[in-house]
Amino acid sequence: MPVPNLTLWEEVEKTDPKFTKEYTGPGGFTGTAVNAQYLAKRATEQFGPCGTGWGYDVIEERFDIGGPLLSKEGVVLAHAQVHTLKVALWYLGGDGERKTITHYGHTPFITQNKFGSIGTDFDAPKKSLTDAIGKCLSQLGFSADVRLGLYDDIHYVNERLGEAEIERAEDKIEAKERLAAEYREWLAETLHLIGTAQSLNELQQLYKSAMRKLDLRQNDPEREAHKLKFTRAKDARKADLEDSMEGAA
Repeated sequence: MPVPNLTLWEEVEKTDPKFTKEYTGPGGFTGTAVNAQYLAKRATEQFGPCGTGWGYDVIEERFDIGGPLLSKEGVVLAHAQVHTLKVALWYLGGDGERKTITHYGHTPFITQNKFGSIGTDFDAPKKSLTDAIGKCLSQLGFSADVRLGLYDDIHYVNERLGEAEIERAEDKIEAKERLAAEYREWLAETLHLIGTAQSLNELQQLYKSAMRKLDLRQNDPEREAHKLKFTRAKDARKADLEDSMEGAA
């Protein structure tokens, strides 16, 4: 049953993979970044042009001083700094009322790399603004699938790639038919792999992956039938493998 309060969220939560990229942050943290212009376009689709249907005001800006940056000899060369920006993003709701969301953006300004060199990022204010706007929009559900960690699931990303391909295709019927044929091939190949798995561990991994993909195919009217077929194939292969293990013992 649809939830009225989630109407906007559900309209903007899915992200076109074409406008994402992987990144590595401080300390080796990895994640998925969403293109800022893509988010601005999505906001414009929902609210109207920036400055008319939505926009933002910078309400605070500062440089936060961090710990000392040392030379190899332990001499203090400088102190780390982080640029911080607080933004109030506004938009016009369906009732025409102006609504506001406030959030922060942060960007390292003065840093030291692993070789000891100190650097300054003069694009920090621009990056902090992008960060803050993105965080504000995320509170409304924009690209929520990325922030919810769904882009860590290759099956989810593949589903989004397929949906985005259909949306961009000039001949949408042809694109749908081609993707449907690829899906049928996947069903047949996966059923074969499950039925010929060489170990219980391999069988479990194949089955788990297949069921995850099927769970994402919510528009497939035969999804439950496919899941039942995979489950029966898994159970049959599991019994065969366990019989072989007992015979070998």
